[in-house]
Amino acid sequence: MPRPAFIAASIALPVTLALLSAAAPVRAQAPAAQTACAFGAFVNETDPAGLNVRAGPGTAYPVLGTLPPTKLSTDDPPLRARVEVRVTAGADGWFRIAGAQDNEALLDAAARPMFKGTGWVSGRKLTVKSQATVGRQRPDAKSPAILIGKDGMSFDNDGFLEHGRLVACAGQWAQVEYAPDSELRANLQIKPAATVGVEAGRVRAWVDHLCALQETSCDGG
Repeated sequence: MPRPAFIAASIALPVTLALLSAAAPVRAQAPAAQTACAFGAFVNETDPAGLNVRAGPGTAYPVLGTLPPTKLSTDDPPLRARVEVRVTAGADGWFRIAGAQDNEALLDAAARPMFKGTGWVSGRKLTVKSQATVGRQRPDAKSPAILIGKDGMSFDNDGFLEHGRLVACAGQWAQVEYAPDSELRANLQIKPAATVGVEAGRVRAWVDHLCALQETSCDGG
């Protein structure tokens, strides 16, 4: 007996839709715009499991490997040995890194196993050392100074390393957000522009003269 037309249509429609859905191309997420950078930075991780290095700028990308956390010495106060990396690009608060390594002299031990390839990490877990005495509103030496070290203080002491995190980058400039404690704050002149768009108690500025050595001073780039 012939099947009624409306029944045949009701059966065929979902089959057709399923075929069309299967044939439709899957649209990949648009990649974030990347900015080229070139400077050294340090991993500021406290989780014993280490810092995840991902295949792209975000948590949706697969994990390629990990980087060890900061190692504290038995000194009083303790010395901090952070993994050193090269930053080569930035995108939406994430940074492409390469060449991860321990500083064995500062670690006072053999280098730890870690991921040494190219991948992406969150800027919340990166910090930089700068011998600049002013932080600027934009990555330009002629831009207004909005974070100024008193008496020529630069952004390269342990306090800035401990309380800083990387926000953006442009060439050999890094935009850093600090959560300065009372001691650091007493040695800084903070202009209103340094507090725009950040949480209460935090400040943000662009710095150059970045230094890739943890244990000593250097001239930066």
